[in-house]
Amino acid sequence: MNSRWTWAFALLLAAAPASAAPPPPASPGSAAAPDDASREVERLERELVAAIRTGDLAVYDRIVADDYVVVGASGDRTKPEVMASYRSGERSYPGLEIADVGVHMYGDTAVVAAKTLGNRKEGGKEEPNRVRYVRVYARRGGRWQAVAQMAVPQTTP
Repeated sequence: MNSRWTWAFALLLAAAPASAAPPPPASPGSAAAPDDASREVERLERELVAAIRTGDLAVYDRIVADDYVVVGASGDRTKPEVMASYRSGERSYPGLEIADVGVHMYGDTAVVAAKTLGNRKEGGKEEPNRVRYVRVYARRGGRWQAVAQMAVPQTTP
């Protein structure tokens, strides 16, 4: 896949904290306050992880943007590639649970940092799936969608 996604993702993560100013408080009738947006993104992230655990592709499809990309050491994967691997049974995540969730808001962009526990079934093998990850959400057309993810294995449980 194209390395521009890797660079764009890295730049977003590097630049966002330094350049983001806190948004002004919400006024009555305006968009959701930052705390409300943060709670909404965390709710969506928990719903997405539950959908991954149960194989609920309808929920996955609703939350994940069509241009979603998973950045990994072995290459990038797109939403259609990820969904195909779930649909075929090539990949699944039994017992997947989310922990240590943090949501960082930058206007219409949110970065979720979390851990997952459980197992990963891939290529006929099942092994522990202990990762620390970030997932980026963007508010598009008034709703939050997951647009990118990058995960690294945890070395300790």
